[in-house]
Order: sequence, then C-alpha cells, then structure tokens
Amino acid sequence: MTDEQLADELRSLGRSVVPPVAEGLTTAVLERVADQPVRRTPLDVIRSKWRALLALFAVLVAGLALTPPVRAAVAEWLSIGGVEARPVPSGPSTAPAPPVVTGRLSLEDAGRRAGFVPVVPKVLGTPTGVEASTGMIAMGWQTGQRLEQFAAELSPLYVKKYHSSLEPVDGVEGYWFPTPHDLVLLDKDGNERVERVAGATLVWVYDGLTFRLEGVADKARATEIAVSATR
Repeated sequence: MTDEQLADELRSLGRSVVPPVAEGLTTAVLERVADQPVRRTPLDVIRSKWRALLALFAVLVAGLALTPPVRAAVAEWLSIGGVEARPVPSGPSTAPAPPVVTGRLSLEDAGRRAGFVPVVPKVLGTPTGVEASTGMIAMGWQTGQRLEQFAAELSPLYVKKYHSSLEPVDGVEGYWFPTPHDLVLLDKDGNERVERVAGATLVWVYDGLTFRLEGVADKARATEIAVSATR
C-alpha cells in the first residue's frame, strides 16, 4: 500500500466516525486487529497498529464534541478511581434505601482495619455506624446516608451499570448517578457479582481514596457533603 492510499484510507475512516459512539466499539476494533494474519511485513504491522490507534483516537475526539451527558459517559469508560461505569440499554426503575451500617467501630479502629485514615464529611458529623475491612470503610447516619470509602486502585472494585446520563460535579472530581442502577462487585479475578440495586449516588476521588455516597436524593446536597469531606 502506498502512502497516498494509506492517507485516503485514514480520511475515509475519519469521515465514517459518527457520534454517539456505540458501546463495545473499542473492543471490536482491538479484536479486529488481533484477527489480522500473522505473516505480515514489519511495515504492515506498524500501519495496522496505527490504523487501530487512530480509530480509537477518533472515537475519543468525537466523544469530546458530544453533548455534556454523552461526554460524561465517554469519560466514565476510564473509571472513577475504584468505580467503573458501564452504560447499558436499560436498568431498574426503583431502588431500595441503602443498607444500614450497623457496625459500631470507632473511627480509629476502622482506620487500623482498613489501612488508611477515614474521612468524615463535616456537614454530617459523627456517624452512628462504622464498619471496616481491609481497604474499605462504610459509615452510616441516622438520617439515611451511607458513605463508602476505599483505596482508589488501578483495578476497579465496583461496576455501576447505569442506563441514564451521568452528571459531572462541580467542586469534587466525580460524577452524579441520578437514577437507580445495578451495583456489581468485582473480585480479585475480575468476576462480577451483582450486589444490589443502588439509588442516586455520588462517586468521587480525593487524596487516593474513592468515595460512594448514597441516601441523598438531591445532587446539590450530595455535592455539599462531598465538598465538606475534602476540606
């Protein structure tokens, strides 16, 4: 293939990218590259890899030009700390209240078990329930809020399978999930287990930790709580 033919192919590829981006396109592109014949010249290998990279880059650029909710969804493919969001065609219409935190650990004991110092939102005050395990702390308040915090590792701990747009949040590095969605737990081998249906949730990252706040129906109030946990 000549350089002129390659340029024509790339121009044609650019014209063919039409937002919104279909779910699974990235996987399909990578699988297609993997299925190419093994017996290729080094130049063919380089060209094919560049085509795949340019295709993925075009997808991301197209996502940046979309409306804010769709742009937020594109961003979420990259995860929020230890939480990964995956858009799905449909989902639950209702959600129960978040589980009550019944543990009675002190904040100091919870920190020792989890391996980090717990963060308490100032506007909520001292939690009425505290539970902890290695790498995670859950807090609860009598007013119904539940806050989970855990180390923001490279591999996600939770997957949120949402079917509505996400909303970026001013004041913290995170997103607001406004509607009920399946909350899926990933084990160390990457296997999925549906934990429960979660209601409106604010997820954000701060100081190496990932936070999930439930039990607050209003985005503005949830944001106020999150900001108070970072100052």
